[in-house]
Amino acid sequence: MPSKPSLLFMLTFVAISLLEMIGDTLPITWLHYGCKPLIMGLLFWYSWKQYRTIGYKSPARWLMIGMVFALLGDVFLMIRELDLFAPGLGAFLVMQLCYSRAFWLSRQQHQAATNRWTWSYALPFVVYLGIFLAVLHPTFSQNPALKPLWWPVVLYAICLNTMGFLATQRQGLQGYRWVMIGALLFILSDSLIAIDKFLMPISGSTWLVMSTYATAQYLIVIGIL
Repeated sequence: MPSKPSLLFMLTFVAISLLEMIGDTLPITWLHYGCKPLIMGLLFWYSWKQYRTIGYKSPARWLMIGMVFALLGDVFLMIRELDLFAPGLGAFLVMQLCYSRAFWLSRQQHQAATNRWTWSYALPFVVYLGIFLAVLHPTFSQNPALKPLWWPVVLYAICLNTMGFLATQRQGLQGYRWVMIGALLFILSDSLIAIDKFLMPISGSTWLVMSTYATAQYLIVIGIL
């Protein structure tokens, strides 16, 4: 059986996340640049240790591949001197696909615990997706600089909400609630990024986005394990 995170690990993760947000807010570039990659780096290290114990099952492999792309996405979006939003979006898109695959495989491997799809859980995600894209669309259609990003954003939003839906389909499995809460927090974090970047500035956006993002990643990882 894999062990759950120690108190030291949790406190270290919280400290790194807080230092990253402080570095981004003040700003202290070296602190921001030094701590942001460590958020996913620390989770990857923990996962690698756990998977050496439980074995590299298919969900574990896909989760860890997704974490690598999340780390790449963090690095792309961290560099403010360059416009790397599109590569960052692409990296996180691959992460969403990998996480979705991990959720799907973990469900398939425990079919007895989840013997049917709960399609009604898809409705909130479909409604939210439709409303959010409808709110975003005027900004993209009226701004020539943003038009090329519209369909990548649509594709990303679909994959993001699909990941959220698949997280709800793991009833009866280990860490179900943690994974589901993590997926919902991820949707919230990315929604805040979109609002702040494309619609209107959000006061304290750094703290809101990164606190929900870091918590989401943490809950998904420990939930799957």
